[in-house]
Amino acid sequence: MIVGLIDTLKTYVDQDPLSEEKKDLFNKFLQKGFPTLKDEEWKYTSLKKIINYNYIIPKKTDTISEDDIQKHSLGLKNKCIISNGKILMSPEIKGVKISGFSDFKCRNNEPISSLNAALAKNGFTISVDKNTIVRDPIEILFFNTSENGFYQYRNQINVGENSEVCFVEKIQDLNFSTNLTNCFTQINCEKNSKTEYNKIQNNHRESRLIDRVNVFQKKDSTCNINTLIFGGGFIRNNLDFEQNGTNCESNMNGISLLDGTQIADNHTFVDHKNPNCRSNEMYKGIYLDHSKGVFNGKIMVRKDAQKIDAFQANNNLLLSEYSTIDSKPQLEIYADDVKCSHGCTIGQLDESAVFYMRSRGVRLEEAKAVLTYAFASEVVESLSIPELRHMSQNILAQKLNVDLDFS
Repeated sequence: MIVGLIDTLKTYVDQDPLSEEKKDLFNKFLQKGFPTLKDEEWKYTSLKKIINYNYIIPKKTDTISEDDIQKHSLGLKNKCIISNGKILMSPEIKGVKISGFSDFKCRNNEPISSLNAALAKNGFTISVDKNTIVRDPIEILFFNTSENGFYQYRNQINVGENSEVCFVEKIQDLNFSTNLTNCFTQINCEKNSKTEYNKIQNNHRESRLIDRVNVFQKKDSTCNINTLIFGGGFIRNNLDFEQNGTNCESNMNGISLLDGTQIADNHTFVDHKNPNCRSNEMYKGIYLDHSKGVFNGKIMVRKDAQKIDAFQANNNLLLSEYSTIDSKPQLEIYADDVKCSHGCTIGQLDESAVFYMRSRGVRLEEAKAVLTYAFASEVVESLSIPELRHMSQNILAQKLNVDLDFS
């Protein structure tokens, strides 16, 4: 008998009563339930199979072997190791405080976020003091160890005034059972701060992930988010920027390389609320076999937000007659002195380019792989961390089934 996720959650709450505030959030979630195809934000992506499954809610923390850490780490100096949401190890960095879960409020009426706010008890909190420049990236490795687990993580990053920091995050299931992770991360960028957040999503084919990142920026701040999707059965990314000061810059880059029956759905939203701000968005998708991609990018320019420069592009390659992509770029502009553009392309490899390379003695598979990498390179080669760039190039070669060094 299949027990749906909502029934599992109700049983969990009955056994572990919530505070009145948390109970109110949970009841709001129950009133709306999980989104369906009737919801505009989920019209291309069904959660029916995802939530109709016998999940358990893990309560234990397991040790993580050094072999697993080395296997899934980029080998960076600063590592934060997290097991089922509990921090096992974190680096000591001057001006940076890393601690476990701390509750916080974040205005969001979306039901899955309400569920996270009501029930999440695990995650991390990172605070960077003002006037602090962190030279080396901070690698955050989440390891899920239980079978058929439903995990909820709630994280907060506070970057102080005039500070700079870079993160790499990866969520990894250590078994091949069907797991679902609901992860919420809030990033607060103070005045004149620079923040970079890289998300590696390369899990096994039974893993399921719903991830939301909310970014709040103050005057003169810059925030870059890179989303690298290579593996996982089901992935939904929500990325929201709110610019709460003048001269903010928000940059989003994404690459999706999917095969098999993988599904990846990227939703982005940039809220330009103040004048003289910028946003740049470049998402590229490569789809093989029966994989499916979704991109929904929205740029909002408020009435008094003049002198906005906003660019959005979503380019896609369908390398199989069975793969699909649904793309929906959006602009909503209420100011008149702005530079805003968006574009979307969906196509296949240029047959004349393939023919040219084959006529020069290049094998068919390698010719297609080189052209595919050329398509993806704008995103991959913009990555600031050499180890991350090299990892992405290696995965591209593996999934395209060629023995080539794209570096």
